[in-house]
Amino acid sequence: MNSFISFYEFTQLSQQEQYYLVFTQGVIIGIKEVDKTKFVLYKLYNFFVEVLYNTLDNKIIGLTSFLNS
Repeated sequence: MNSFISFYEFTQLSQQEQYYLVFTQGVIIGIKEVDKTKFVLYKLYNFFVEVLYNTLDNKIIGLTSFLNS
């Protein structure tokens, strides 16, 4: 895989590939916890990805990517 991919290319990847890139190439820039959900914001290349975790079950519950913070 290339050392840089665009936002559009990222959105075309499988969910498994997206998570892999976020966790191996992303840089955590913010964490917020609300009730049972932890929101972790990553910077990945020239865009951002937010991963949501259920803290009670210790499971990932979602991923959202976007261009602006």
